[in-house]
Amino acid sequence: MTSRPTDATPVEDVQPRFRPYTAKSVEPWEEFAHDRARCPVARNAELEAVQVSTYQGVKEVLAASQTWSSALGNIWPLKEPLPPEEQVLGWADPPRHTRQRKLLVKALSASRIQNMRPFSERFADDLIDELADRGSFEMYGDFAARMAAGHVCELLGVPEGERDEYARSAQRMEELVTETMDGRAEGGYGAELNEWLDYLSGMIRAKRAAGPGSDDLITQLSFAQVDGDYFEVGEIARVIQLVNVAGIGTTIGAIGNTACLLDRYPEQKARFLSDIEGLALSLASESLRFESPISGLWRTCAKPTRLGDLDVEPGEKAFAVISSGNHDPLVFDRPDEFIIERDWANLPTDLPFGQGIHFCVGMNLARLEIQVAAAKLYQRMPGLRVRPGFEPELVPGAVLRRFKTLEMVFDAPALPRRT
Repeated sequence: MTSRPTDATPVEDVQPRFRPYTAKSVEPWEEFAHDRARCPVARNAELEAVQVSTYQGVKEVLAASQTWSSALGNIWPLKEPLPPEEQVLGWADPPRHTRQRKLLVKALSASRIQNMRPFSERFADDLIDELADRGSFEMYGDFAARMAAGHVCELLGVPEGERDEYARSAQRMEELVTETMDGRAEGGYGAELNEWLDYLSGMIRAKRAAGPGSDDLITQLSFAQVDGDYFEVGEIARVIQLVNVAGIGTTIGAIGNTACLLDRYPEQKARFLSDIEGLALSLASESLRFESPISGLWRTCAKPTRLGDLDVEPGEKAFAVISSGNHDPLVFDRPDEFIIERDWANLPTDLPFGQGIHFCVGMNLARLEIQVAAAKLYQRMPGLRVRPGFEPELVPGAVLRRFKTLEMVFDAPALPRRT
């Protein structure tokens, strides 16, 4: 590992080069290197927030929940806290967050998710069968979004006959969240969100009427008790809504980013194709490190604190740049190289999933989906690649690192499924 470069220039005199709204770059690694070295903690005028760029700095901000509140938003910054009834998981602080998380940790345990692997492989094969003779498809709409929504339906226990409609509605909510990310536009988010929450509330009431005899997530939440009291229907609905958005949006980005990276680094792609089953897990970890679908997260200062060389006051925003932390040379050798055979037993894999009390409870499911998607797509679709001449365009804004669309081609027909 290398030492952090030093510079005599005072931190306040160096401006960050990270400009996600006006100059978002497909290859921002030099910008991140500059900011980590010369202004690792600095006020970024474009973000209107304190930007934190090093691995250790990002980790500390995301973990310090008593100092850095999530109740004013983590994927876009709010001026006032959400009403208490709307504060859920990543948008909540203890004690409200604590009781919600306890329920999900058990429901999304590593063993439970691993038991979903047969479903995951079968479902990915089903989606590929539908694309088998086309020779081309749009990665997000035709595959990644459907892959992610299908897994959410399985986890929640949505009845088979309702899954297609549920998946379409869940994807629509994810799209609306993306459109309103960083407060760019309200669109129809509020009205459609209320309709969606009403629909989810109806599902919860139906599960309660059916009794506690199922182990699906909605039933578990519907019959969970805290100090002898059941959760309110509205709170459960908002928890499920967040599971939908987080479980779909990040997975869409991760699957697409993986495909783009394999095209961008043909030597690594050739290595993966030589041992797909053996390298799928390592590929997923490197893809999440190199091109995390969540570039950063917001926090709001809750009490006076010292961050780096800055004094930060309550109400000030901070933006922890996960993408920069993932390329920190103090943690990763050759950080700006895509290397799918890193020694992950001796490297951290956690930063893309947050830190502390807000560490992503869906991490195991996300990793499973990325692994299975990559393995199935590249096993069954000969020559799978980004369409020649297609130039992917990044979704604007600070939080997401994924493309608006991603056109793929392969040598049809797809190969038969193995099982």
